[in-house]
Amino acid sequence: MKTPGSAAKSAGHRPLIQAIGLLESCFREKFGTPRQPQIAPAARAKLKIFSKFSPHHSLKGLEGFSHAWLLTYLHLNTQKMFRPSVHPPRLGGKAVGVFASRSPHRPSPIGLSLVKIEKIAGDTIYFSGTDLVDGTPILDVKPYIPWYDRAKRALGGWAENTPPRSLTVGFAPEALRQIERLESSARPRLKTALGQILRQDPRNPRDRSQLKPDKTHEMRIWDLEVRFLVRGRRAVIESVHPAGPKDYLRPGRVPPEIL
Repeated sequence: MKTPGSAAKSAGHRPLIQAIGLLESCFREKFGTPRQPQIAPAARAKLKIFSKFSPHHSLKGLEGFSHAWLLTYLHLNTQKMFRPSVHPPRLGGKAVGVFASRSPHRPSPIGLSLVKIEKIAGDTIYFSGTDLVDGTPILDVKPYIPWYDRAKRALGGWAENTPPRSLTVGFAPEALRQIERLESSARPRLKTALGQILRQDPRNPRDRSQLKPDKTHEMRIWDLEVRFLVRGRRAVIESVHPAGPKDYLRPGRVPPEIL
């Protein structure tokens, strides 16, 4: 009689969960990365499928779909112990059960993102509308099928009556000049992307230090450092310039069986 251990041996010690590639995203750190997909349609990312998964064969047919689900390993999760309740930013301090939220702080740090497929070139898929930080291990790609994945008469629970906080976004004259110089094919729709990202208010409403009036905030997108401050419900981008060297958590604390 075969045991689970002997079955694993007969399968050649293949791990049950593997990353199929590491996402290359315009978001270089958690701060500023959208909390949900589709919030910033101008946000770009690409996924090069590891060669051992035969991308020239395994991606065949995906080009006919407009969107895909990305199953991800949330490698920057810092939670040390299980907490049954979380505080979604849009609830202003109120708690809900972790399984009634999309918080990354979960017993198994697995995420699910619906992204738009821009194109497929060889072994690489190009996406937009992403909400994932650079270096995120991707566990699987599944095509979005509208007549299966769009539920009829669906309910949104507590999220229906608590719209996300939003800001209006302005640009200082110097920031506009810098953006005009820096926008390129490597940083497409830079001004649009920055506006979409800041409109969702990336600050943590439970972190009082982030809510101080006229505090200058910094975030990294592509290879740029963006400085902005928030006055009331308006964010003003003050400067955008090439970022200095910084150690990013890529790929972070990823169990070896996933990679």
